[in-house]
Amino acid sequence: MSKCTCVFQNADGVNFYNILTKSDPTSALESSLEFTQSHLVRLFQRHVRHLQGDALSQLMNGPIRKKLKIIPEDISWGAQSSSVFLNMEGDFMKPVISIVDELLEAGVNVTIYNGQLDLIVDTIGQEAWVRKLQWPELPKFNELKWKPLYSDPESSETSAFVKSYKNLAFYWILRAGHMVPSDQGAMALKMMRLVTQQVPHGLG
Repeated sequence: MSKCTCVFQNADGVNFYNILTKSDPTSALESSLEFTQSHLVRLFQRHVRHLQGDALSQLMNGPIRKKLKIIPEDISWGAQSSSVFLNMEGDFMKPVISIVDELLEAGVNVTIYNGQLDLIVDTIGQEAWVRKLQWPELPKFNELKWKPLYSDPESSETSAFVKSYKNLAFYWILRAGHMVPSDQGAMALKMMRLVTQQVPHGLG
């Protein structure tokens, strides 16, 4: 039995992508197969497929096409994420810390974000690999305290925390799982505005 299957069975069917929800009922056999035979297909079908309804196609081929005014008439948007998901299978679980180091050294802005309720890509794990970076500025980044962010400027309820130093930023999004834009749309939008520097880092 895989470790993931064990967690699933002993945590009342916890959804690996959001620990406050449960996965669809499934047999023990199906769970054990999930991580051995076509495990990525099963993960995609369970956790991602439902986010790609017709509404997204209509949005992309309708209002977005009209707004952009650059998409040729014979081109239509289509969801290829399942193909991307499968073709990247060989890259899953491979460390890329050295690549992040190279990006930071080259002055490229690097942003890490994580949903608080994500089990399969948890915040503690993200913090652990960040601590392994060889970036010379990392000690100064590590000295920073997490700064609260608010999706609603009129509310005192914290929506996220951020650390940002030079070209490295780390966002910890509260009440969100793996699918941050789906779980916390307002905070995801604010984060994108911060990343693209439409507003300064750390503005509540």
